Amino acid sequence: MTTTITAAVVRTHKQPFTIETLQLDDIRPNEVRVRLVATGVCHTDAIVRDGVYPTPLPAVLGHEGAGIVEQVGAAVRTVKPGDHVVMSAAYCTHCTYCRSGEMAYCENLFAEDFGGCRTSDGTTALSSADGEAISSHFFGQSAFATQANVVESSIIVVPKDVPLDAVVFCLLTQ
Repeated sequence: MTTTITAAVVRTHKQPFTIETLQLDDIRPNEVRVRLVATGVCHTDAIVRDGVYPTPLPAVLGHEGAGIVEQVGAAVRTVKPGDHVVMSAAYCTHCTYCRSGEMAYCENLFAEDFGGCRTSDGTTALSSADGEAISSHFFGQSAFATQANVVESSIIVVPKDVPLDAVVFCLLTQ
């Protein structure tokens, strides 16, 4: 079963994003469905759009998202529906660096953040109405969308009284 969402899609390098209706597949056991409330735009999104990093196109980018958890996969233990969250970069969780708490140096960081798919099985969470695969899981999230399937390790719970747009603004100013 899929969910219909709206997302900003990059189809061609150095071209504008297009707003499209896409299909978002079901969450996997280690994923969280997030309804996006705010998303920042970073230079990394622009350089991927422009082809500096080789994320497969077409793709939904966005890696500074904040939102509300709608659903959690069977293996998710750190969040629940209704939680307010910000999303961080993805990392593998099992390499030497990840196990020592140094996720910024993850040995698999490039595949996790720029690969355009789930690293567990190579699938993408997104497709167009005619079934075309659209790269997903950019930085574990692909936040330029109304909803996203996000790997649990990219989710950080924030207090519900903190405005989510302010949290994204804080991410942008760091």
